[in-house]
Amino acid sequence: MPDLDPHTLRVVAGLIRSRMSRLDMDTRMDGLQRLGAARALKELAVDFEVAADHVRKPSRVKKIAS
Repeated sequence: MPDLDPHTLRVVAGLIRSRMSRLDMDTRMDGLQRLGAARALKELAVDFEVAADHVRKPSRVKKIAS
């Protein structure tokens, strides 16, 4: 599996946040908030963004001619 790039991690964080904003409008969300799911998902989005800031693009390996 190839490494994830920072852009992909930020897209995932954005998807999590967009889903959470839709769920905030849902009256059934109260149960999820009591269980801590909303907080956990927000923390997951932050974790993805922090990971995106720390991911390095793979360096190119130079082949030495023999």
